[in-house]
Amino acid sequence: MKKSNIAIIVIIVVLIALIAIISAINKSGTLTLSGDNALLVRASEKTLREYTVEEIKSFPPIEVYKRISSSKGEDEEGVFTGVPLETLLSDAIPDWSDKYTEFVFTGSDGFTSAAFASDVEKGENVLIVYAKDGEDLSGPDAGGKGPLRVVIVDDPFGNRSTYLLMSIEAK
Repeated sequence: MKKSNIAIIVIIVVLIALIAIISAINKSGTLTLSGDNALLVRASEKTLREYTVEEIKSFPPIEVYKRISSSKGEDEEGVFTGVPLETLLSDAIPDWSDKYTEFVFTGSDGFTSAAFASDVEKGENVLIVYAKDGEDLSGPDAGGKGPLRVVIVDDPFGNRSTYLLMSIEAK
């Protein structure tokens, strides 16, 4: 066999392997090929719905004053505007309360946190937030925590307030 034929076969095998690796990573939710301004709602390793920030803003907004205590940096407070997670779940997974008990939030920086169905069922308790004090959350390129983040109203601490939010996994 000629060296050029062997080189072509090696290149093809490498390309197939790369495609398989990217597919496996994407299926696990570790990598997403979606835009930076999209929120994926996932369950059973499948993306059920993808929301743009504009689509999230089209739901009736909730505003809540919240002080978030931080163990890492400065405390944060302000009026947060967003949509209850319960609203998004009811849109993406109509029977979510019959099937899932935990929701894992993942930020584009790899940080994860979770909320239980009991947190979500309180209605306006777990919010997917897109604005603070009337201003859209800026993205990481501007040093911000958006365009989306999680705020859990009855949790005084910020350890579950995942920012740079990119996915919600129902479990």
